[in-house]
Amino acid sequence: MKHLRLAILAAACALAAPAAAQSCVYLPSDSPAVGAPDPRPFGNGDGADPVYGDMRYQVQVPAAAFGNQPRRIFELFVAPAGSHVRTFTELQVRMGHNPNGTVNPTMAFNMVGFTARPVQYTQFSFQADADGWAPLSMAFPFDYDPQFGDLVLEFFVRDAAVEPGGVGDVGLRTDPSIPFVWTSGPGYNGTVVPGGGIKVRLCTDHYGTIEYPFGGCAGSNGLRPHLSFSGTAQLGGTLQIDLEDGPAANGTFSIVVFSNVPRIGPFDLTGIGMTGCDAHIFGDVLLTSILNGGQGTFVLPLSSSLPPGVTFWTQWFVLDLPANPFGLTGSNLGRFMTGNTP
Repeated sequence: MKHLRLAILAAACALAAPAAAQSCVYLPSDSPAVGAPDPRPFGNGDGADPVYGDMRYQVQVPAAAFGNQPRRIFELFVAPAGSHVRTFTELQVRMGHNPNGTVNPTMAFNMVGFTARPVQYTQFSFQADADGWAPLSMAFPFDYDPQFGDLVLEFFVRDAAVEPGGVGDVGLRTDPSIPFVWTSGPGYNGTVVPGGGIKVRLCTDHYGTIEYPFGGCAGSNGLRPHLSFSGTAQLGGTLQIDLEDGPAANGTFSIVVFSNVPRIGPFDLTGIGMTGCDAHIFGDVLLTSILNGGQGTFVLPLSSSLPPGVTFWTQWFVLDLPANPFGLTGSNLGRFMTGNTP
């Protein structure tokens, strides 16, 4: 077990921002288990479906939901009706401002001025469980300012699907009071629907961890090293980053890599001899650890004086000489965000 202070990591991240008085806002309410499911915008489970496999979708969050106050948004959530591993060839969420009050069928007119894509991934998948709020892994915060209009969320997906073995409806929870505009495919000429838009949660202070089902590669034992989290990412608590299924020998060298932004898509490591391996992060912070019996743990004490929204993506790389010509294997991807509100 190895201990380090999160200050080492936080120094690599420029996310210091004051917590807002209102931690999370909801469209229209905090009720993720209620509402008719709809396949828009995350598809009907079939990535090749000509209507729902690829689509663009916009929904608007009124300034009143934020108390007409500026907010730095760290995380966006949707409400799945069923439990599934969702997969995308491409997943984007663009955020911007709309001073016009209503959404227009010409979707390009619904965002004026500065926009950003805090969710932009290729070859991406995540587990989303029924009747709760599922985070969409924003790579950086978005600064919303009501003087420029309402907040518009634009979703774009390609090959939106689910893996076999899920339970329940594949749609997202909706509400009849929420208008939206959408179109099949990548175009910007859509159809306005007066109600039945998806419910969303937007947080200015949130803590949590995500273990993604992708990344890394199998070692000489036939197992991919598995990264997981225990403890809590709540400020003032202690978070553990755990690894299992590494080489069985005691004293195995490993590197834990941290990045404050993820790669948009996987980086194939076959070219350096790590056959079948991929990386999903940049090497902003690299820390070494010794594994015993294929297992290891990093312990991260989280000072209560840290700002909310400090976020890191992480992968664990393990020395395993017989595994491939380069002699390293890698774990799945993980992410943690520190804060005060679950």
